[in-house]
Amino acid sequence: MTDQKAYAVDDPTVIRLGRFLRNAPLKNGTPAQVPAGISELLAQAVCNYTQNLVWDHEGQRYVELQKWESLPDLEDVAVETIGDNEAVRMIHRGTGLSALGEDYDDAWKQLREKVAAHA
Repeated sequence: MTDQKAYAVDDPTVIRLGRFLRNAPLKNGTPAQVPAGISELLAQAVCNYTQNLVWDHEGQRYVELQKWESLPDLEDVAVETIGDNEAVRMIHRGTGLSALGEDYDDAWKQLREKVAAHA
């Protein structure tokens, strides 16, 4: 958890950046053409990134960028089913840490917690 205050999607800075991103002039001579709604969410992510904050959708909270970067991606994980779909084992290739869960979601949650604690 972090003590820094995250930018809300309705913050004036986020709104201005979102408006800019919708038609940002690009070096190739075309506008960015980011759809409304998406541009505001992208602007919010960029503004929070400047504060070293990122939204962890699985944890449903903002975390420090460094912690988020240390969390495993699915491409970093070996997944195997144990028995007749009785359990799922995940192994993080980068650290060798593993988790055994009743299902995919349980194993994924446990593995992310282990890797985050290890970082």
